[in-house]
Amino acid sequence: MHVYHAGGVIHTPVQNDFEIYENAYICVEEDGRVNGIYSVLPKSMMHFPVTDFGDQILIPAFTDGHIHSAQLPNAGLGYDMPFSKWLGELTYPSERRYREKEVYAAVNRQLIMDFWKYGIMHGAIMSSTDYGATENLFEQYLDSGMCALIGKMNSDLPAYGAAAESTEASIRETELLISKYANKNPCVNYALSPEFVPTCSDALMEFLGDAARKHQLPVITHAAEGTEDVEMVRKRFPQLQTYGNVLKHFGLFGGHPAAAVHYNMAEPEELLDMAELGVIYVQCPNSGMDMGTEKLMIMRKAMNYGVPCALGSDIAGGHTCNMFRVMVSAMQLSRITALYEPFESLKTAEVFYMATKGGGKLFGKTGSFETGYFFDALVLDDGMISPFKAESLRERFERILYAADPACITLRFCKGKRIRAPKNRYTKN
Repeated sequence: MHVYHAGGVIHTPVQNDFEIYENAYICVEEDGRVNGIYSVLPKSMMHFPVTDFGDQILIPAFTDGHIHSAQLPNAGLGYDMPFSKWLGELTYPSERRYREKEVYAAVNRQLIMDFWKYGIMHGAIMSSTDYGATENLFEQYLDSGMCALIGKMNSDLPAYGAAAESTEASIRETELLISKYANKNPCVNYALSPEFVPTCSDALMEFLGDAARKHQLPVITHAAEGTEDVEMVRKRFPQLQTYGNVLKHFGLFGGHPAAAVHYNMAEPEELLDMAELGVIYVQCPNSGMDMGTEKLMIMRKAMNYGVPCALGSDIAGGHTCNMFRVMVSAMQLSRITALYEPFESLKTAEVFYMATKGGGKLFGKTGSFETGYFFDALVLDDGMISPFKAESLRERFERILYAADPACITLRFCKGKRIRAPKNRYTKN
């Protein structure tokens, strides 16, 4: 048994409220799962040594529900461009360079370093269509001690330009990656990653749906980002009409874990289906602001339909994978949206839940300190933020949310183990 003491313990077992403990102990079993949170240490556990974090605050580690590894080098660039120009001048060239071994090894390492820095112990990562880059990302992640869902992006139709790959190569390479990495490691697993419906042929989607059912693998895909996207789907599938119907038809939603990213144009019946099937809706607020390609915020609408929700950075549509900044952006966007739509703005506890337990549903029991959940945790020192002491633990956390720097994260844990800064295994030489 491992016993940890902190000045504050904060988590969100339920979506709409914090559970807060002052001067509390968390006991963690040898398998890395939480035994319980205690204000007073039980007698049966008093003989175990205690690791004391003093007045620091313990929170669950973050999950980034969506990021493009190949686009990390162009994060923060070109957000004053039209979307099509941004794709042509920055994103597609970045993805082409990502095919080079020296480039993808360095980019993958930097992504892992960034996730470690920002306390993202779980990440849902869409790689490029390149087999070698995706394989390298798996190998580096397996060394990190952190958790990830990684998928080679599948894209064999030219919806916005030249097709990224052939159908045969996409299927063959995905099968190879599944055979090598799917369900082989408790921390790092394969996620089927169709880019979005307009860039995937019927044959490719049929293969991916079959693979999801056969191997019980998660599917993570973009969905209904904008009017043009939706119209392409309606014209191609007049009998199905909606994105959700197409994804269900090909077996990409239902019977296995799944996440739909953006989904700004979702119809009410699609949201009802998502709630029934447990499909996670991933909102990427920074991407919406940076690119100007999304509705401001439909998170509250999705929540009202009972859809499970999470947050993602969507680099490089978004400019940072700092989940503190992503949470703040979600809060701000929801407040703006509430000015002109009949939806209540998001609460602090709700965005924190989405960045922890909400996104963590893709990975199992993570994102909370409930008994039986893995001890995936961050230790936060808020003493450097402000000379003005907050009155309560809740206020301390609110200030951290809006003003935290990565330096505030003093320790990181994943599956009960302390995670130190990843080593530079891959070098230019």
